[in-house]
Amino acid sequence: MTDAPDLIHPAFVTTNEELNSLCSRWRDLPVLALDTEFIRVDTFYPKLGLIQVCDGIASYLLDPLKLTDWQAFTSLLSSHAVTKVFHSCSEDLVVFAELFHQVPYPLFDTQKAAAFLGMGYSLSYQNLVKQILDIDVEKGETRSDWLQRPLSEQQITYAALDVAYLPRIVTILRERLQQRGYLEWFEAECRDMVTLASANIQQDDWHDYYLNMGAAWRLDEAQLGALQRLCQWRESEARRRNKPRSWIAKDTDLMALAQALPAQSADLQRIPDLGRHLLQRDSDTLLDIIARPHSGPALRPDLVEQPLTPQMRKQLKACQEIVRAKAEALGIAPEMLARKKQLIPLINGLTDQNELMWPEELSGWRRDILEEGLRRALMAA
Repeated sequence: MTDAPDLIHPAFVTTNEELNSLCSRWRDLPVLALDTEFIRVDTFYPKLGLIQVCDGIASYLLDPLKLTDWQAFTSLLSSHAVTKVFHSCSEDLVVFAELFHQVPYPLFDTQKAAAFLGMGYSLSYQNLVKQILDIDVEKGETRSDWLQRPLSEQQITYAALDVAYLPRIVTILRERLQQRGYLEWFEAECRDMVTLASANIQQDDWHDYYLNMGAAWRLDEAQLGALQRLCQWRESEARRRNKPRSWIAKDTDLMALAQALPAQSADLQRIPDLGRHLLQRDSDTLLDIIARPHSGPALRPDLVEQPLTPQMRKQLKACQEIVRAKAEALGIAPEMLARKKQLIPLINGLTDQNELMWPEELSGWRRDILEEGLRRALMAA
């Protein structure tokens, strides 16, 4: 199978005038394929090196080191008339949310579509192109320096190939999803991905970050409140200083502070293995955060993941068997129905009256498919 030269030999877009002209043209298209190349080693915000675009006729490389006016492009990202096609886009969505304060919508993630079609939960772009179009795609520039200029010929080809085939593939995948009756489920999944990426930039959502700390179940209410405030502070500081979260404070640092509840500098010094730079830089701030009375959203200790008892492990295994059987019958990847992380809250929320507290992540179409089987499994286990 041959390819149009413009698909794999892209145009480099370096002026605002070129970008505005292209965006005006792209607004009339039904789909637009997108990808990003960025570096995120020593910063909180990604350093964007490239945005790849394919309109089905030609591929383009947008140069963020040259372009300064992104208004037409961000407007295009939110246009409901143009479906934005990515492959495995969770990181790309975060990049757009953090740098442009706009998440592409409506969205079509070809990796998610492949999972709904039973092709595997995390099918690579190369394997997708091979299976759908019988074309071999090389993958050799993953860890390139995308901020260097000029880019090498290998980098340019690699970047173009990452979007060149998506307009063709999306048509095929959409048709297959429609034929199997899964298009509505898939579109709901894509909407959830957009919502999740949008929440990442909303300060009001940072108050739940403490729930992701693995040992939070050991804490009492006062300690949990301190952990919540410390997590919010770290998120704010990472963004303000543009440094990785772990450079501000490690998870183990925040847990140790919440457990100890230090009231003065001498107490801080007695906490084992607390980061030296954290102590030197932020001691007074940490003490102030810990001393504050709790305010804001109520704590949710019921949502903190607890260690599983032997009975709960038995229930989890029974639930996973139901998920596997349902997924096999539907011909989709089991992870698209429910993963372990989503089943555990369901088990933890089982009341003494055997009522199910249904997690939001398993609501909608997933609940319709799974509720009867999971309820039966939980009652029997």
